[in-house]
Amino acid sequence: MHGSPLRKRWLAVFAHDSRTFEVVCIAAIIVALFASYVWAQKNVKIEVDGQVVSIATTATTVAGVLEAAGIQLHERDVTLPGLDDTIRDGTVIVVKRAVSLTVAADKKTWKVKTSRETVGDVLRELGLAIGPKDKVSHDLAARVTDGMAIRIIRVTEKRQVKQVKIPFKEEVRKDRNMDRGRTRVLVEGKEGLKEQEILVTYEDGRPVSQKVVSERVVSKPVNRVVAVGVRKPLRTLTTSRGTYRYRDSRLMLATAYEPGPASCGKYADGYTSIGLKAQYGIAAVDPDVIPLRTRLYIEGYGPAIAGDTGSAIQGNRIDLCFNTLEEALRFGRRRVRVYILEP
Repeated sequence: MHGSPLRKRWLAVFAHDSRTFEVVCIAAIIVALFASYVWAQKNVKIEVDGQVVSIATTATTVAGVLEAAGIQLHERDVTLPGLDDTIRDGTVIVVKRAVSLTVAADKKTWKVKTSRETVGDVLRELGLAIGPKDKVSHDLAARVTDGMAIRIIRVTEKRQVKQVKIPFKEEVRKDRNMDRGRTRVLVEGKEGLKEQEILVTYEDGRPVSQKVVSERVVSKPVNRVVAVGVRKPLRTLTTSRGTYRYRDSRLMLATAYEPGPASCGKYADGYTSIGLKAQYGIAAVDPDVIPLRTRLYIEGYGPAIAGDTGSAIQGNRIDLCFNTLEEALRFGRRRVRVYILEP
């Protein structure tokens, strides 16, 4: 029976089927492995150094993807997601390169290697708080760059009280009884005093500005009062008739008259309006220009007294008395220099 043809045929079939089964199993394993590889492979994008790198990888973590892509990390570089995070198909990995910068504050300087994005992030990382009035060289939201120099200026304010002198003013008063060019102090000036509350601003401990927020007058100043002479200085007039002292002179239109009825009318009584005898040496004037009883010296006439008035004698006019009508007519009408003499 062992050597029967039927048995041999069954053994041949079995041997053939066994080889086929082995081939099928091997093929199934290969397909499973390939499928597993294809299933495990993921498409990942890497943003680094301003570029986007696409890679298909079977790595399961960010660190594995970067290693597979040949991307090296330096000190303080960071990744998003983190190096140990698991990736999925379509994951985008961002590599943030650290930059070198300096931070100066509180009399210290830090050299920093950081991958923080903004100036505010860097300052928080260093534990540097910003006061409400402090100044920062860059906006806190500004993105950091390589070589950036960040400076913090500490700003403080203090109130101070100080006393300030109030200067006095000078008051000038004209003195008609004092010659020009001369002065006299009537009241000595005295400074006043006030208290000011001042707000002083300091930057890094140094005062940079101040402003007055309030003030109070402690004592008012006393003005200095000075009398200033306006009177013309005393001068000397030397004539053939003598020497006279005067302060002022006027160029006037002079006419002449005699005290009789021919010049003064039928009611003339020989006396002036102030009761002086009308004679040579009496001059009629406008009292608003030359006060009555003022001593005068008139060129071409001589000394006189302002002792009369007249309706026609107004302003810069003078009427000179002569003893006779002939003398008055001879004098006529002319312009003369009239010196106003000292009493």
